[in-house]
Amino acid sequence: MVRFCRNTVLCLVCAGLLGACATKSDLETVQNQAYRERQENRKTVQRLEDDLAKSQEALREEIQKSTSPVQARQANTWAELEALRVQVARQQEKLDTLIMKFNALTSSQEGGPSLADTVRDVQNIKTALQSQFGLELDGPAAAHAEAPAAADKGSSSAKADNAKARDAEQPKADVKTNTADALFAKADAAFKAKKYEEARQYYSEFVSAFKKHPNTSQAVFWVGECAYNLQDYGKAVLAYQEVIEKYPKSTKYKPAVLKQGMAFFKIGKDKAGRAVLQDLIDRFPKDPESIRAKQFLKQHK
Repeated sequence: MVRFCRNTVLCLVCAGLLGACATKSDLETVQNQAYRERQENRKTVQRLEDDLAKSQEALREEIQKSTSPVQARQANTWAELEALRVQVARQQEKLDTLIMKFNALTSSQEGGPSLADTVRDVQNIKTALQSQFGLELDGPAAAHAEAPAAADKGSSSAKADNAKARDAEQPKADVKTNTADALFAKADAAFKAKKYEEARQYYSEFVSAFKKHPNTSQAVFWVGECAYNLQDYGKAVLAYQEVIEKYPKSTKYKPAVLKQGMAFFKIGKDKAGRAVLQDLIDRFPKDPESIRAKQFLKQHK
């Protein structure tokens, strides 16, 4: 009995020792497996971080590519604005020079240009810019164009007398020249008063009567401008074409090309208008008419 109990206890102790040994081995196995899993997880995390970095770099490159056209357009717009600023600066320089001359004349000479004359000259320039470039430049200057005349009236009587004396000393000008100048001035006055139909008749009469006059090409151009303002765009296109074909050296050549292209758009001939304006840009890329043509084409994409 005692022997059985001893054997039993001995067996149990052995079994316990064996069980303890198995448990330690299992723990080592679990620990090794956990270590390997941690290593694998670290590698997976590193791989995911590398993939994320590559994706971010690719996204940045894609964004850069997609914004390049925008940047290019911004650069072109900036260049055009700079060109316009240069043109404005040049005009301002000319205006400053005119002001200096005006001040010198009015302060040192009798019979110099009056303020009313200067205002009319500025208004003439404004009218030309509005028509030739299709721009809106309406402002208060036109409303006050005649006002200085009344203020200057009392102080200019002596100047008028001197002018009459000078006119008496000069030989009379050719009658035909006076007639041409008077007719052209009459047409200009009607145009500035926005009486376009009346102005068109006077300009047309000038073209018919004075075919070799230095202002004939301008008169043809202004026939087109009258038609344009009357929304008679088909006849405007024809008048501009006459300037283009007959007077390629005229100062109105490039304005005629510009306004013809714009008139084509008005009658639904966008393809023809685009071709005319693009040709103007290609031949005279830095001229004000070409800059205006680029702006117009951007507005009519």
